[in-house]
Amino acid sequence: MKKLFLVLTALVMSLTVFADLKPQRVVVLGDDPMMASDEALGAVGYATALQGLFDDQVTVDVQVSPTLLPDDPAALLEPVLKGDIIMLCKLPLATATEQGDERVQSDIYAEQLEAIQKAAQKRGAKVIWLTQACPRYFTYDSVQVHRQGVFPETIRRMCKRDLLPIIDVEQIVFDWLSKQGLHSSAASFLPMEPAIPAAAEKASREGLLLNEQGAREVAELIGEAIRADKKNPLQKRLR
Repeated sequence: MKKLFLVLTALVMSLTVFADLKPQRVVVLGDDPMMASDEALGAVGYATALQGLFDDQVTVDVQVSPTLLPDDPAALLEPVLKGDIIMLCKLPLATATEQGDERVQSDIYAEQLEAIQKAAQKRGAKVIWLTQACPRYFTYDSVQVHRQGVFPETIRRMCKRDLLPIIDVEQIVFDWLSKQGLHSSAASFLPMEPAIPAAAEKASREGLLLNEQGAREVAELIGEAIRADKKNPLQKRLR
């Protein structure tokens, strides 16, 4: 009888927890080829696959932002409402800054990212910062390499300084690809079509768009990163 009472108590408590869950919209913003799905190409974005990580009261809304950053960075937050959680990925620099050296670009990025952070706070939204995914790019010696420029380091410094939640997707995907290796990793990406037959071997070592399997695997790795970060506001919404 005592055992039955404990079981019933646990069941009631679990039902109470689920009843207390409030609807939560997650808005994914950014410009990362692996982020969003493209039905015409057959690509499946990891952001699309994130939906399966969270409880039924969480809705993931993917808003691709391929345009250049405007003079007012806060304009990117137009789709965002009070109470939303924003997962904000890579944003392109304005054309006028592309000629500067890496330090100049990093300073401009930092200024724009800080403006977005402040604008989100004014809207009553929370930001989770993401570095963009690392593409599949193996050398002739089958070594996976980074190719992402100044953005990841800029965002890491800002988040470390201001104690902001960050998901280092670049590092996550780099480690995942390195562990899989050249041949196994190919199963997670759409095949690259070489422009000329002579480039076929090089194309076999590259990948930029995920297929369904790859999107699901990257999403699960992102879920592990969220679970490990107590500062992440989505930690308690994982299944």
